[in-house]
Amino acid sequence: MKTRFLWPLVALLFVVVCFGNVFARDELMIFCGAAYKKPMDEIIQRYMKKNNIDVRVIYGGVGTLLSQITMSKRGDILMVPSSYIMEKAQSKGLVVPDSRKDFAYVVPVINVRKGNLKGIRSLADLAKPSVRVAIANPEIVFVGMLAAEIVEKSLTREDIKLFKKNIVTTPEDFNKLASALLLDKVDAIIGFHYLSSWYPDAIETIKLRPEEIQRIGAGQIGILSHSKMIEQAKDFQRFLLSAEGQGVFAKYHYFGTPEEAARWVGDRKVVGGERPASTDWFGKE
Repeated sequence: MKTRFLWPLVALLFVVVCFGNVFARDELMIFCGAAYKKPMDEIIQRYMKKNNIDVRVIYGGVGTLLSQITMSKRGDILMVPSSYIMEKAQSKGLVVPDSRKDFAYVVPVINVRKGNLKGIRSLADLAKPSVRVAIANPEIVFVGMLAAEIVEKSLTREDIKLFKKNIVTTPEDFNKLASALLLDKVDAIIGFHYLSSWYPDAIETIKLRPEEIQRIGAGQIGILSHSKMIEQAKDFQRFLLSAEGQGVFAKYHYFGTPEEAARWVGDRKVVGGERPASTDWFGKE
């Protein structure tokens, strides 16, 4: 009789011991620019293995992310590819003052499919007939803003018109921009230098001339002011900025310092900063 009542208690104790922590696990929510997806997926997996916490990440274009945060008042961390975007978030009261930290640097380039069948060697080649081009939406995606600025500052007025005629899509985030190239919907994109390391068998990088690059991106991580997990968010931020976290970014060929990026470019460039594209780029689908 005693044994019959003992087994249910033992089973209940087993469930509590084995699954109690699972039921009690908290969830850290990160809003992250899509340009960091590959390294962030790995960093998050490493962090979750070291800590009894779940991490949920939402990737997207920075404009879309800011809108989601503003409307939902949810999340704990924001990660973006430029300081001006973080400044914009902070001006809206979305980011804890003094929580912003730099973590990686990115350089705009031309990305083409492996083999480069169209023989693209320069920015001017993207204005040639029959070349299918994509840039990210310059209104809501940082790399799209960079692309618009590069074209406007580097090409002649006539070539700008021809370049725009060659644009077949303006994706809403970096991953969709990369997918357009991977799926052979376009011949070239203005993307970031590391994309060929994400897909070494499918994508090649064509460097822009130093004078064509107007600025580089500086990744920033900040803690959202409405977070209910401030200390856990700070802990994740420390992990991302640690040697292990930065090593993951280096593995995917992100630059660790502005100087490293400048050496690759061949010249020092403005880091971050806002340069809105002209309005006639907007709405190009």
